[in-house]
Amino acid sequence: MAKALWFLMKPALVMMGWLTGAYAVLALFCTLTAGNTFFFTYVQGFFLVFDIILGICAAQAISGYAPLALSFGVTRRALRGAVAAFWVLLPLVCMVLDYLCNSVTARLFTEEANRLFIQLVHYPLHGLGFKLLLCGAMLWLGTLEFSALHLGKRIAVILLMIVIYLQITVLMFVATLIPTTILTVYSIALGVAGILFVGIALHRVGRLVITQV
Repeated sequence: MAKALWFLMKPALVMMGWLTGAYAVLALFCTLTAGNTFFFTYVQGFFLVFDIILGICAAQAISGYAPLALSFGVTRRALRGAVAAFWVLLPLVCMVLDYLCNSVTARLFTEEANRLFIQLVHYPLHGLGFKLLLCGAMLWLGTLEFSALHLGKRIAVILLMIVIYLQITVLMFVATLIPTTILTVYSIALGVAGILFVGIALHRVGRLVITQV
């Protein structure tokens, strides 16, 4: 299972590493120009990029790398364990990178930074529920033969993905409007929904078609 997990995680970790480097370059550029640049908008909202890539990597892991792992001799049981671990580890990695980037932004650009983004520095765990939901949903999406679905089902899946991605916006604004306790419950609810999606994805792993190599 460990080898299968590394096979799934490696491309995502490489992508996250490149994104972290891109953030460092943007932050340095903004520091040299006192933060008064067009690119500062991207610096303070950079954590959103991690979430977008999280979803893409999850879908790619289950639709591309998982069938390839099966062709290399990985058992479906080991693959299920690797996918479950992937669902936990990648959101955690993403959450840590979010926190680091938001902390650097808040420290370097205290006056310029939007209060909404600084709020996320104080409550980093509240974003984990969304990441678990997003990762689980995209793992489930990766198990679907999207091109084989009827038009109505395709539209329904697309609308569902839009609703899921919009939860990060809802989460940010809710963080400024309601008590922390309610925000915690909301985040937990998102995480529970993620468990349902990843559970379906794990069940569908048994139907993945082995990639021929």
